[in-house]
Amino acid sequence: MYPILFKIGSLNVYSYGLMVSIGYAVGTIIALREAKKEGLNCDNIFDMLLLQLIIGICGSRLFYLAEYTPNKLTFSDFLSFEQGGLTFYGSVIFSFVFDMIYLKLRRIPFWQTMDCIGLGLPLGIMIARFGCFLNGCCYGKPCSESIGFHFRHSGQGFFHPTQLYESAAMVIVFVIVLFIRKKRNSYGSVFLASTGFYALFRFFIEFWRADNPTVLFGMTLSQIISILIIISIYFIVKKLNNMPEMRIMPKTDIIEIK
Repeated sequence: MYPILFKIGSLNVYSYGLMVSIGYAVGTIIALREAKKEGLNCDNIFDMLLLQLIIGICGSRLFYLAEYTPNKLTFSDFLSFEQGGLTFYGSVIFSFVFDMIYLKLRRIPFWQTMDCIGLGLPLGIMIARFGCFLNGCCYGKPCSESIGFHFRHSGQGFFHPTQLYESAAMVIVFVIVLFIRKKRNSYGSVFLASTGFYALFRFFIEFWRADNPTVLFGMTLSQIISILIIISIYFIVKKLNNMPEMRIMPKTDIIEIK
C-alpha cells in the first residue's frame, strides 16, 4: 500500500488525508451546485459545510476512541490525530445534528438543503474509501490471492479489499440518487435514499471487515447503527409524505393570455 504518496521536501503527503480532502471537496462542489439550482443561499451553505468538516472530524474521532480504545478518552489522546483513528458514522451523526441546528438558526429549508448534500455524499465517500485502500486501513477478512490484497497492518496473507467494495457500492448509490432526484415528489428523498442505501451496503460489507469488533448479537457497532438508520428513515419518510409543505410541485408551462 501507499500511506505516503509523495514528499515535498521534508513534508509527507499522506494518501488517506489527501483522498479524504478531495472527497470532501468533490461532495461540497456537487452540493453547492445543486443548492444554486434550488435557489438556496450558497454562501451560508458553504459556511455550514466548512464548519461541518471540523465537527465531523471531531465526531468521527470521538466514536473511534469510544469503540476501540475507551481508555484513551482523554483530551490529549483526542487531539492526537497523527496516530490515526476515525469512524465514519461518528462524522455522519455529529454532522447531521450540527446541520439541523445551523439550518434552523439560519432559517434555511432543512430537507431541501440536505437533498443537495445527499447528492454529493456518495462520490465523496467513494473517493475517501479509496484513500483507506491506499493507506491500508479498514481492510477485510482473509481471502484467496486471486481477489485479495496484502495490507500493511493486516499481517501475512491476502485480505478482502472492503475499502474498494464500499467505493464500488457508492458509485451504485450515486446512480440511484441521480434517478431519484429526477423522480422525487418531496424534499428529503435524495438525502434519505443516499444515507439509507449507504447504511444497507455498509451493513453487508461489515461481514467482510476484519478490523471492527462485534459488540451485540455478533454485529459490529457500524451494523447496529446501519439498522437504526434504516429504521429511522422508514419513519421519517412516512412523516414527510404526510407533510404537504414538503411536496415538490411539478413544473408547468404558464400560458400568458393577452
